[in-house]
Amino acid sequence: MRLILTGASGYIGTRLVELAVERGNEVVVLGSAPSGVRVAGVFPWRLGQEPPPQALQGASAIVHLAHSWVSDSKDGVGPENVNLAGSEKLASASLSAGISRFIFASSVSARPAARNAYGRIKHAIEQQLLGFPCAAGRVTCARVGMVYGGAERGQYGLMSKLVRMTPVLPMIGLDRKVQPVHVDEVCAALLALASGASPRAADLPAQKFVVAAPEPMRFSDWLRALAFAQTGRRILLVPVPIWLALLGCGLCRAIPGLPKIERERILGLAGVAPMEAAADLAALKISVRPVDEGLASIRPVRRRRMREAVALLSYIAGRRIVSPATVGRLVRGADPIGARPLGLPRVVLACPALLRIFEPLYPRPNHRLAARLHLAAMVIESLEDRSATKSPKLVSAIIEVALDAFAVPLRLLLGRRFA
Repeated sequence: MRLILTGASGYIGTRLVELAVERGNEVVVLGSAPSGVRVAGVFPWRLGQEPPPQALQGASAIVHLAHSWVSDSKDGVGPENVNLAGSEKLASASLSAGISRFIFASSVSARPAARNAYGRIKHAIEQQLLGFPCAAGRVTCARVGMVYGGAERGQYGLMSKLVRMTPVLPMIGLDRKVQPVHVDEVCAALLALASGASPRAADLPAQKFVVAAPEPMRFSDWLRALAFAQTGRRILLVPVPIWLALLGCGLCRAIPGLPKIERERILGLAGVAPMEAAADLAALKISVRPVDEGLASIRPVRRRRMREAVALLSYIAGRRIVSPATVGRLVRGADPIGARPLGLPRVVLACPALLRIFEPLYPRPNHRLAARLHLAAMVIESLEDRSATKSPKLVSAIIEVALDAFAVPLRLLLGRRFA
C-alpha cells in the first residue's frame, strides 16, 4: 500500500510511520517526516496549502493527522481556522486524484457544543468532509480517545510530567469518564482503515469509527495508574474548579520551568464524554489492552520490575542476586500473573530482607507478593549454581527462626499490603 501521511512528525504520526514501514507499506509524507525512519518521499507542505499533485500519484490512502492548535486558540471555529479550510482543501484534492480512502483523525471530543475549540472544529471538519458528494465509502472519520504510551509527547507527555512532579496533584474533571487507548492500537486501527480492512460494505454512507477503550474509566483512576507506572508511588488527587485550573494555566505560562498547559486541553478535559466503541473495534479487529498492561511497556515500569525482581531473588536466596539472566527469567515468568509492579517501597528495594515483614502468613491464592515470591523460589531452585540454596549453618538457622518469630505480628498487620 502506498500511504500518504500528514502530521507524520507528531506524537501519533511518528509511531504510525514506524508501524506502517515495518508492515511493508510505502509511506509518503506531506510536511515534516520523523527522524530515524526511511520513507518513500517527503514533500514540503503546510496545512492550508494545496498538496503537490506528484505526491498523490499512485496512493491508495491518505491519513490526515496534521492539526494546528494555534489556529484553534486564535481563530476558534470560524472559517479562517486553517484546520477547517486546510482539511477541506486536502480532502478535495485527494479525492479528485482518485485516492480511494481518506482517513481523518478526529477525536471523541468532537461535538458541536464541545467546551473547547478543538472539539468543535473537529466536529465541523467531520461534517464538512462527510458532506462531500463522493464521500460515501471513501471518507472515514476516526474518533480517537485519550492516547497514551510510546514517546512522552502531546497530552500523554504533559500528564506524565505532572504526575512525576508532585505526590499531590490538583486536577479538574476527576469524575469524568475517559477512554484511554495505547498509541500502537490507534495506529493499528488507522492502518486497518487505510487498507480497507473494515468488513463494512463499501457502498454504505461515509463512516465514523470510534477508536477508544470500550469500557470507560474515571479520569482519577487513569491518573493514579499513570502515576504508579511513572513513579511507583500513589498520588493524592485534589479536585479543583475549572476557573482555578484556567488561572493556573496562565501562571504556568508566566513562571519559567513549569510545564506549559494550554487552556484548550483544560477545557477539553472538562467537557469529555465517552462514546460507544466496542462495535467499531470489533469491525476493525482491534483489541484494546487494559491500562495496567499498556503502561507496563513504558521505561519506568520496566526498570521498576527489574529492581523488584532483584529484591525478591535476593530475599529468597539470602544474598544479592544481580545476574541479568536470572533477573530476566523472573520478570518474564511474572508476566502471566500481572505485569504491573508490586510497588515495593524504596527501603525494601535497598534492603530485601525487609520483605520478611510483608510476606503473608496465610496467603490467598491470588496474593500478588506471595505468587512472586513463589516464582522467585522456583527460579533460585533452577539455578545451576546450587551454592545459592545451600543449607544454612546452625547459627544462621537459629537467627532465621528468631527473626521469623519477631516478624509474626508485623506479617499479620502488613501481610495484605501487596495482595
